[in-house]
Amino acid sequence: MKKEKVDVARRGLLGAGLLGLGGLAGWVARRFQGPGQIRKPVPTALDSRFVYDISKYETTDPALLLHDPGDHIPTGFQRVKRLEVAPEKRFLVAGDRSVKFFNQGGSVDSEISLNTVPHFLLVTGKDELVIGSAKQFAVYDFDGKEKWRSPKFPARTYLTSIAATDDAFYVADGGNREILICDRKNGEMVDRFGKKDESKHNPGFSVPSPYFDLTVADDGQLRIVNPGRLRVETYSLDGEFRSSWGGPGMKVDRFCGCCNPVYFTMMADGSYITSEKGLSRVNVYDAHGKFKGAVAGPDTLVDDKELAKRACGDCSVGAGFDVALEESGRVLVLDPFRMVVRTFIPKVKKAIT
Repeated sequence: MKKEKVDVARRGLLGAGLLGLGGLAGWVARRFQGPGQIRKPVPTALDSRFVYDISKYETTDPALLLHDPGDHIPTGFQRVKRLEVAPEKRFLVAGDRSVKFFNQGGSVDSEISLNTVPHFLLVTGKDELVIGSAKQFAVYDFDGKEKWRSPKFPARTYLTSIAATDDAFYVADGGNREILICDRKNGEMVDRFGKKDESKHNPGFSVPSPYFDLTVADDGQLRIVNPGRLRVETYSLDGEFRSSWGGPGMKVDRFCGCCNPVYFTMMADGSYITSEKGLSRVNVYDAHGKFKGAVAGPDTLVDDKELAKRACGDCSVGAGFDVALEESGRVLVLDPFRMVVRTFIPKVKKAIT
C-alpha cells in the first residue's frame, strides 16, 4: 500500500513537471517569435484529462449580444500585437516592427518604423505616444520622432503593458510578475510591487503566459489583471491591494482556461470590456464586475475550434484579441489570426411604445 502511494505521488510529480516544461517551452517560443515566423502558435500535445470540452460554450446566446459586427479593416501586418485609440477619431495598431495610424475609415495615415517588435503602446497626450518592447520603452511624437528612451531593464524582464499618471509610468513585467513604477520624465525605475506581501495584502501575481495587462482608472487607482488567478484586481498607486472581481469558469460570465482575461479596456462609467484567449470572447462587465453582456463570442471570433480547445488547457497555445473603445461606442478588436481590426457597433435600443 505504501509503495502504491509513492508511485502515485511520483507520477503526479512527473506530470506536473511535464506540464510546467510545456508551459515554459511555449513562453520561450513566444519571447523569440519574430514577425516573419509562423503566426499561429504550434500546439503542444496534452493529456486528454486536461483538454476542456468547450463545445456547449462555443455559441453565444443572441440575447446577450450588445453589439453588431461591423467592418474588417486589414492591417497589412504579418503579425499584429496591440491596439490603441488616438485623437481625431484615429486608432493605432502595433505589429511586425512598426506602429500604424489608421483613420476612422480604415486607411493608413502614417507609420512609425521601429527596430524591434512592439509589445505595447499607449497614447499619453495629443501628440505623445509610448511604445514598448520586451525590456524597454520610448516616448514619441505622432510624427515618429523619439523624445526619450527608458533605460533597459534586467535580463528576466518581459514587458507587456503600460499605464501612466502625471508623475509615473506603471509597467507590467510578466517575466518577474511585478509592476514597475518608473519616473514619468526619464523612465528610471523608482519602485516595484507584485510579490506576495502580507503588509500590503497583496496576493502575488500569477502570470503563466505573456499576457499581463493594466490601466489607471478614472478613480486614480490601478486596475491590473492577475491572469493566473482569473480576475481583475484594484491597487493603490503605491501598490496596495484593494479589491478584486472575477473567477474561473466556462460559463459566459466567468473567465476560462489557465490565464484570463488577456486584455481589457475601461468605459467612461467604470465598466470593463474584457478579452479572453482559448475560448475567445469579448465581454462587458460593470464597474463591480457583474456581467452585462457580450460584444462577441467564439462563434464570431474563432475559426479553429480545435486550437481553441487546446488553448483552454495549455497557456502556450492560442493568441489574444486586443480591444479598444472609441468615443462613439464602437469597439475595436484586433484579430491576431486574420491580421485585421474587427469593429463592433452598439445595438440600437428599441423605443418602448
